[in-house]
Amino acid sequence: MVKSDPMHDLLALGSGRAEYVGALQTWTRHLAPILAEMEQTRRDTIRRAQKRTLRTGLFLAGLALLAFMAFGSIGLPFILFFGVVALLGGTALAWLPLAGLKSQTKQVVVGAAAQAFGFDYKTLHPDFSGVSDWRSARGWLRRNSGKSRLTWTAAGAGAQPCPTPAFETLKQSTLLPGYDSCRFEDLVEGTRAGARFSLVECCLTEERGSEKNRRTVTTFQGLLFHIAFPDRFLGRTLIARRGGWKRLFRRDGLKKVSLVAPELEDHFDIYSTDQVEARALLSPDRMERLVALERHFKGGKLRGVFEDDHLTLALEAKNQFEAGSIWTSLNESGRFASALVEMALVCDLLDGFLTREWVRGKL
Repeated sequence: MVKSDPMHDLLALGSGRAEYVGALQTWTRHLAPILAEMEQTRRDTIRRAQKRTLRTGLFLAGLALLAFMAFGSIGLPFILFFGVVALLGGTALAWLPLAGLKSQTKQVVVGAAAQAFGFDYKTLHPDFSGVSDWRSARGWLRRNSGKSRLTWTAAGAGAQPCPTPAFETLKQSTLLPGYDSCRFEDLVEGTRAGARFSLVECCLTEERGSEKNRRTVTTFQGLLFHIAFPDRFLGRTLIARRGGWKRLFRRDGLKKVSLVAPELEDHFDIYSTDQVEARALLSPDRMERLVALERHFKGGKLRGVFEDDHLTLALEAKNQFEAGSIWTSLNESGRFASALVEMALVCDLLDGFLTREWVRGKL
């Protein structure tokens, strides 16, 4: 594998943004030393897990051979099944520290990228540090039972709240699908041009089928944006990619909005209680930024609502802010460069909508 070149990865970002200026210095002085230590931990963890897997596999293979000699080919399916289950159960916790290490890597890398823009970042992941066997796992469960830091939540009583107002706002606007459980991670918070905002990744799942053929289906996977404006919108405007959500807009005095750029109407459904404000908010340049956001995150089915003092958006997309794979070297500057680009795109979206009279001169 070609070794990452920090000079190439980070200088390739260019000087188009002030936040990129100190990227190489941040990498050299802060990130590289930390990730070098974490890379050594990663290698040691994989080495220990491989040894445990090999020992467990050899032990179970011996038991399987004895069982085969005793029961013959008749018991072979059961031997293979229980052998695989025992192997997974006996070695899973040896590999679990890698999940914790991946979370730590995200916090370090994406956190540094967020800090470059003046934002705060939290993975919202459970802390699996110190869990490497069944004894430590039991201790971890006792310490963390019922804590709100766990990201998987149920839809019913006792459900943990979303860390931003976006989730409830979109639910009340019927802009999110049904679900039985939800998970939140990758929280970004900050202030841009005097406006507070938050961004969080959300995954909604639903149980479908009969009791015998029960399956879990992902009904939404993507990003939720919530931008608080210091002044209030005059009306209520809803926007969505054409198709699928149109039926939701024919209520509460909402009427279809004709955009200034007719070609955009082929892609979006927009309804509002204030036609003039809606056209001013969704100008061609802002709509193009939304399209660019979809394109970058490879997402779709963009939807959102402008009302009261906030703009709230939902964008379907695959996992974001991952900071690279745990199966490759952690000490790669390309991880930091990618995180900076993702944060820059978030800023582009914010800047595209924070251009009303009150925000002039703040960007």
